[in-house]
Amino acid sequence: MPFRKGYRKAIDDRFSVHIASDTEEELRLILDLNNQVHSEGNIKNYICKIMQEYPRKDEIYWLYIKDNENGIVISSLCLSPLKYQIEKIEIPVCEMEFVGTIESYRRKGFIRFLNDLYEKLMEQEGFIFSVIRGIPYFYRTLGYDYVSSLDERIRIQVSKIPQKTLKNLSIRLATSKDITLIKSKYSEFHERFLIYNKFDEECFKFKYFNDIFDSEVRSTYIIEENGFPINYFSLGKSFDHQFYEIICPDLSTIEAIAILQFVKKNGNYQNNDILTLSVSKHTSLFHYIKTLGGELISDYGWQVKIPNLYRFLSCIKKVINTRLERSIYKELTKRIEITNYQETVELDIGGGKIIEIKQVIKDLPIDKADLSIPGGFIYMLLLGDKSFDEINYIAKDAYVDPSSKKLFEIIFPKKPSLFESYI
Repeated sequence: MPFRKGYRKAIDDRFSVHIASDTEEELRLILDLNNQVHSEGNIKNYICKIMQEYPRKDEIYWLYIKDNENGIVISSLCLSPLKYQIEKIEIPVCEMEFVGTIESYRRKGFIRFLNDLYEKLMEQEGFIFSVIRGIPYFYRTLGYDYVSSLDERIRIQVSKIPQKTLKNLSIRLATSKDITLIKSKYSEFHERFLIYNKFDEECFKFKYFNDIFDSEVRSTYIIEENGFPINYFSLGKSFDHQFYEIICPDLSTIEAIAILQFVKKNGNYQNNDILTLSVSKHTSLFHYIKTLGGELISDYGWQVKIPNLYRFLSCIKKVINTRLERSIYKELTKRIEITNYQETVELDIGGGKIIEIKQVIKDLPIDKADLSIPGGFIYMLLLGDKSFDEINYIAKDAYVDPSSKKLFEIIFPKKPSLFESYI
């Protein structure tokens, strides 16, 4: 049967699993649960804002388990669609968010029930992978085997921030009139990445156009030179509510100094000479802070689940074909097999294009495949995070046919991704 809003199934005589039909009563119960489980920050108000104001709120699925003896929601999570791109081709991705169970109901497998339903929704709606934020590998039991960076924490002595007067630069809150500049700078920066969040004007405003920022929403500012807008940045609190987060495109050195001076002047931090920031390692701001003596500390990660290797490769078929067409393999005819030790997929290439992708069942040893990389390690290659040699250093049973190694380097190049979300 199709899984849609209003779905209900009994787990036993007492508990049932649901997909919310978004009634006021259901959403109130989900809010109450999250307020009880996620006590940090202003989570209840933020979830309420998502339910009422998020531009894509109707596309979100709220999954929950109800204790029918007392009528309360005891465990829940949500599935939120994302618009990611890989080399300008949109790919269907979703995010698992607001995962929680009331303490007295934990260790009874309820999140596993919700995760099973979540994966069925993923398959039904055609999502090729799911992401979730948090401590790296914390959700490995739910299938999140691969981790990409979420933010990098860097600590700097405030006294090392240059004190030079920037007479021609000023910073102000962004308005809707600045969206053209923001979109241009955003796109210019993000298109260097393999996978990134497609710019959505209304969702961007929801997340980043707020007069007051916190760990959920951001305030966006415009950098002006002699009164003319030249760049932007967004300021908020880090995922774990502890530090300031700066989201920005590439900056000049002067622009980076202006932002650091702005945070120094307006920030509220306990140690007057230590400022800890959450900044992407891919930004020029991050590298500039390192030149000032910035010290790296532990960070959080985007955890990634790709349930089906065949569907993932089928989805990026056009991307692979483009890479083949632009390479020495533009006239290649060959069949290659890829396996993660659980699933084997065959790519039938003819005339430099993939003719067919199919799942195969083989009794031959795994190392007979052209590319064999176990479990989640394979996605380090497919998502551009590491080369085969880097993976083989940590996964000794990874194998590539020497005659196909260069081909795999072409169709799965090492290139960073930048995962983000509008909720």
